[in-house]
Parts: sequence; C-alpha cells; structure tokens
Amino acid sequence: MGSMQVALLALLVLGASSFSSSTSTSSTSNQLQRQKVAHWFRDSNDVKDKILELQCLAKCGSGRDQCLDKCIQELLLGPRAGSCPKIGRQTRARLSCLDNCQYDHECPEVQKCCASSCGPMCVEPLGVRNNTQLPPIPRILYFRRSRGHAVDLKIESSLLVYYFHVEVRFHIGKHFAERKLGPWQWQKVEKTMEENIGHSKHTYIFFHMRPGRWYQVRVAAVNAFGFRGYSEPSDPFPSTGNPKPPKAPNDSKIIAKQFDGRYMNVKLVWCPSKSNLPVEKYKISWSLYVNSAEASMITLDTYVKDTHQFEIKKLLANSSYYIQVQAISYIGSRRLKSEKLSMLFNTTLQPLEPITPLQCSGQGNGNRRRHHHISSSISSERVTTPAPAGLNEISPNIANRTAAATTYEVGFRLNRKFGMIVQILGFQPHKEKVYELCPQETNCEQREFRAIRAKRDPLEFSKLKYNTTYVLRVPRSSPNSVLDDSRNVFTFTTPKCENFRKRFPKLQIKCSD
Repeated sequence: MGSMQVALLALLVLGASSFSSSTSTSSTSNQLQRQKVAHWFRDSNDVKDKILELQCLAKCGSGRDQCLDKCIQELLLGPRAGSCPKIGRQTRARLSCLDNCQYDHECPEVQKCCASSCGPMCVEPLGVRNNTQLPPIPRILYFRRSRGHAVDLKIESSLLVYYFHVEVRFHIGKHFAERKLGPWQWQKVEKTMEENIGHSKHTYIFFHMRPGRWYQVRVAAVNAFGFRGYSEPSDPFPSTGNPKPPKAPNDSKIIAKQFDGRYMNVKLVWCPSKSNLPVEKYKISWSLYVNSAEASMITLDTYVKDTHQFEIKKLLANSSYYIQVQAISYIGSRRLKSEKLSMLFNTTLQPLEPITPLQCSGQGNGNRRRHHHISSSISSERVTTPAPAGLNEISPNIANRTAAATTYEVGFRLNRKFGMIVQILGFQPHKEKVYELCPQETNCEQREFRAIRAKRDPLEFSKLKYNTTYVLRVPRSSPNSVLDDSRNVFTFTTPKCENFRKRFPKLQIKCSD
C-alpha cells in the first residue's frame, strides 16, 4: 500500500512568531524541493524548525525566499556550532543506544550528534557557551501580569544583531505542579518597547495567556550562526481570570435509525464544543414524554469521551424524544458545564429527511481556525458518501439496508509537507476507536492492513494514493471472527491527481497515478 501516516488534529496549539532586531541579504537559485522544505518549516510548530528558520532570516532577510530555501536545506544537513567531546565507554543504560541521531538538527536545544561506542547520539557540545559568533544568552529581568489574559516581560540582552525566540510551557489547574508541565512550545509575542542601557539592551514584550493555566517562559537569542542556549526559565505564574464554561455544540443531528420490530436505535452526531479548557466529556440526555395525569418525563442519560457521536438504543417507535447534548470541562475538582443543545426527534417509521452537513463553524475546530498560520491546509471540499448499512432505515417487516444514505464529512486538502490529506468526520462506530485501512482493490486479504488508534474525530490520513478506493474498518477481534456488521466498514475514493492539482494551480504537485 505504500507508506501511510495518520495525522490527528490536536485542538490545543500555541501560536508561533518572533520579532527581529536586524537583517542581512543574500541570494541563491530557486529550486522546487528547497521551496517545499522552506514552506514546510514556516508551517511547522516544532521549536527546532523555528530556530532554524530564524537563523536563515538572520542570514537572508525576511523577503529573500530563494536564499531562505537554500539556507534551510543546508542547515538541515549541516553541523551546529561547537565541537563533539570525546566520549568514552558508555555508562548509561543500553536502552539509550536506541536513541541515535543522524544530523545535528535532530538533537534538542544546542546539542550535537556525536559518535559514541553505541553509535551517534546527541550530547552537549564544547565551545558553544563562549562562542563569540553567537549572541549571549538573554536574561528575563521580570514578568508581570497585565489586564486581560496578557503577561509583560522585560528581557536584558546584548547590543548584537539577533532574533528573539520565546518559548512557554504550561499545565492546567489551580495549583502549580512542576511534574504536570508540558513540553516547551514556541509562543507568539509582541514587542512594545526597546531601550539601550549602557552595554545592554532592554526589550519589553507581551503575549496572551489562556485562562486556567500555570506558565513558565524562557528566551533565546538567535543569529545566522545559531544560539548559545536558553535563559533560566521564569518562576511559574498563573494566568489571570477564571476559565469560562465550554460553549454548547453548534449543531446536532440524527443521521441514521434502525427499527427491529420492537425498538428503534438512532445515531446522534454533534459538533465539537469550543472551550478555554479541554472538553473532558459530553453528556447526552434523552427524555420521553409520558401522557398521563401527572404528565411526567422519563429521562435517561450517559457520558461519552473522545467522540462526537453516540447510538441511542431502545427508543419506542412513533414517540417524541427530547434529546440534549452538553459539554463538560474540569479545572481542578470544579466542573464547568456548557449550555445544553436541544432537539426534538420523532421516532416515526418514515424514512429520514435528506441529511445536511452539521453547521459547526469550521467543523468546531476552533484552534485550527484561530491559528490558521500554523496549519498548512489550503483548501478542502466535501463529498457525500453512502452510509454504513447498520443504522439505515429498516421497516417493521423488511430490512432495507440501502434505502437511505448518510452524509459523512469527507474532505481533501493540501498539506505542504504530506501532500493530499483525507479527512473523515463522523465515522467512529467502534468503542475502542481502533481502525484498519487498505485499498479496496486488494480485497484487504493480503495482510496489508495498517492499524490506527484514533483519539479524536475527525480522522485524518496522509500519503494515500490518488484515484483509489479505500476501506476503513474495525479490525476483527480474533482471526476466526467474522465482521458482517457493515456499521464497522466505510469506503471512500480519493480524487484523481489531475483534478486535485487543478485546485492549486500555483503549486507544483507531482502526479504518480
């Protein structure tokens, strides 16, 4: 089947940017491969990639694409500042020898890829801390929380020419716990003032925090030769203000139903909720109105995690149900609830009305929408795909598995690093969320299945073939088991390369089909 990668959308991303002290100029040839590498780096949120980009900006200037393309390509394979120390017999655990490297860029911070008794490995180099070609390490003089969700920092640095690189790490909660801090991430900042004090320069910056978190900040100064290292991390500080409850989902729909002669099962889907904090779970409630003297309601509810769909079972036919969806987040032991999204559904035996896509305001992925400069997505399209048969319309006497169709959200977009990305929203029927993928033309009998553990909806796949029909399904629980439940199988067809390429006339897309 060829190589395949699964890119799952993470909904919590910090922005990436920097500000410059000065620039220089250079020129070089314009090659397609180097352009692709440079664009990938500008879309990447990896801190090593961003530092590499800053080195090239310091060398070439912000408007020299040809120089930037060549510079990034050279730095990817070239050596970092400093020299490798002599490494004797390794005293570390043998398992550490598995963490080998090939290029300096693969190592964290200022480390270099150096030879050792168990192969090349990342180590602290010699001569970096006092290298006169590199700007001195900055120092954070103070940080101060200001109005809104902003924090002001005062940074002391040298008068040399360089770029600032700012990183943060954080964790959610009311009380600080160092063990909970996440990895360092690039942080978008804005400069408010700069002043020279003797042989030093004081720079004032600020950035916006997200509520309900504890932060730490560190800073590096980067020029065309690299950087010496990071400042000492700031003391931890909490963001100002309290996080708000999540927003209610924008929309919900019943997309399929099944009647077995006694009860009806329906499939409910809804939009992801936007929230300051991660949505831990959704509460689904359904109520049947009982026409009696007391006019009571029979209400049932359940909670689901890491999905935006749920199958409601054993509903009475020809009845009216009041269905609600509510998002829930946590800050410490405090539970934050959204407003409830409500809908009225009649369990008649008539076919469903034509299904329209959910109105999710960009499919509910608020982080990708707000931080569009990080995503390399350029365009997307929607297609209507026949539903899995297990929850199609079923009459009281005859099981008609093809009478109705469900609209799954299937999109194709372009990523500068991975090429065509296939995105599927709404297909997560399996409790364990483990899937397998293969081309339909092979009948999936040649053991070419690739297992996927999906943590979020939608599913995303990269490096798939053009003009090919794929089968996405739940794996068999055992070699002898038979999966005849078509709820667990979903097919989609990728577009022809020529058609996909026409949507991006300014980009060079190679076709191999």
